[in-house]
Amino acid sequence: MNRHTDTTNGKAPGAINTERLTTDNTNDLNFATGTRHSKAIATQVAHLAIAGHAVHHLADGGYLVCKFVNTHHAQDFEGFEAFALRLGVKQ
Repeated sequence: MNRHTDTTNGKAPGAINTERLTTDNTNDLNFATGTRHSKAIATQVAHLAIAGHAVHHLADGGYLVCKFVNTHHAQDFEGFEAFALRLGVKQ
């Protein structure tokens, strides 16, 4: 006769161990709070994408905007916005 008495919550061993699964520190390495793009940048990239342009954020802080065989390099976000304005994408 096989007698089984389960006094746990029925989960597999280890499944109930939730130690270190949650954190209150949003600056932990699991969260990319320091590398997020601002809403203005994301909005501008989305508007250009809708117009058919591909936008690449460069390591030096600049932007590369491409469409077909044409490219434009903007040194910073201000140049990026100015280019979008010239294209008629920025309102």
